[in-house]
Amino acid sequence: MMKLLITFTLILTTLFSYEIVLGKSSNKDKKVTESKPKIALVRDDSKELVIDKNTGLMWQDNIDAKTIRKNRKDAKQYCRSLVFAGYDDWYLPRLKELKSIVDESKYDPAIKFGFKNIQSYHYWTSSPNLSANIINVINIDFKNGQTYKTNRRGRCNIRCVRGKYNL
Repeated sequence: MMKLLITFTLILTTLFSYEIVLGKSSNKDKKVTESKPKIALVRDDSKELVIDKNTGLMWQDNIDAKTIRKNRKDAKQYCRSLVFAGYDDWYLPRLKELKSIVDESKYDPAIKFGFKNIQSYHYWTSSPNLSANIINVINIDFKNGQTYKTNRRGRCNIRCVRGKYNL
């Protein structure tokens, strides 16, 4: 019983610990700091956007990102011609960019917190398939966060992005 109580106390101490930095002279110099996780994704509900402060990318997150499915050629054209939230420089994301919003610790959907309009289905990337089979192209299934190769004539969802990838 004593062992269980000590283990429980250690777990609670670890979960609720914080660092106290003491100044040199008086109590007014005492500073209490807590480590908080950095919030990378910020949602703008009014514009239906998700902004990633780590990568510098801005993601479309309106109902179209959940409902529109096109073949890859039409998906690229859709993003290039998209005028949304006051911007007209959208494009179909590269694999590295789309993977940056995957949360592999989640399932159905496997996407980072902040997105509202998500389909647990395949989303196109603009990255080419580097194997000999050029008919298939790369996409990500947001049910499990995995990368797949699909026939470019197939229909997948589209989530457009804008900005410069900073990582």
